[in-house]
Amino acid sequence: MMRRDIGATLRRLKPFEDMKEDILKLRGEAYRQIFYKVRRIINHQFTKSVRDGIKGFLFWGSVGVGKTAMAKALANDLMCPLLFVDSSDIARARYGESEQVITELFRAAGNQRCLILIDDAESVFPRLHELDRLDTSKIMVILTTNEISLMDRALRDRLYEIEFPLPTQETLIQAAKDLCEKYMIPCEPVLERIKANEDMKSVRDVEKLVMDYYAEGAV
Repeated sequence: MMRRDIGATLRRLKPFEDMKEDILKLRGEAYRQIFYKVRRIINHQFTKSVRDGIKGFLFWGSVGVGKTAMAKALANDLMCPLLFVDSSDIARARYGESEQVITELFRAAGNQRCLILIDDAESVFPRLHELDRLDTSKIMVILTTNEISLMDRALRDRLYEIEFPLPTQETLIQAAKDLCEKYMIPCEPVLERIKANEDMKSVRDVEKLVMDYYAEGAV
C-alpha cells in the first residue's frame, strides 16, 4: 500500500523543459539580476563539471513574487529538465512517506543533467545526506519558501539563499498593461486602481485584479 501511494505521488513529477512559462512575474531589473546570477552559477557547474560546488538555491519571499516561475525560466533557458514536486501535496502523507517521496525524487533524477524544484519547502525538504552527496556537475536543487523562519538551519547552510523582493509599482503597471492587452480590455481603470491601492504587492495581485475587472464587465 505504501509503495502504491508513493508511486501515485511521484507521477506528479513534471519535466518543464518544453513549458512556456508566463514571464510576467519576472519583470523588473531585480528579477533579471537574480536570473542571470543563478544561471551563471548553474551553467558554470554544469559545463565545467564542478562536482562539489553550490548544491542549490533557496528562493524565499512573499507569495506570488515569481520564485517558482524563476526556476521554470532557468530550466527552459538552460534547456534541461526540471523535476518538480509541490511539498504541500506530500506533507499530508502518512508518517515517513513524504521523506520517501523526496528520496524517490532524487533517485528519479538519476545521472541526467537536470534541476530539482521543491516548492513550499518549509513543509518537507531533502535529507541532508541527499544534498551532501549531490553531484553538482549534473544536478542542482531549487527550494522555495514563503516562510524562511521555518526552514531548517542546517539545510539553509547548504544552499545559496536569494530573497525575492516585492516588484516595483512600475513593474506591476507593466504587467497590468500586458494582461489588459492579452484580454483586449481598456487598461486605464486597472492602472488607476493599482496606483491607489497600497496592498497591491505582487504580479499575482495584479492578475487577480485584471481577471476580476474582466469578469465584472470590462468587455
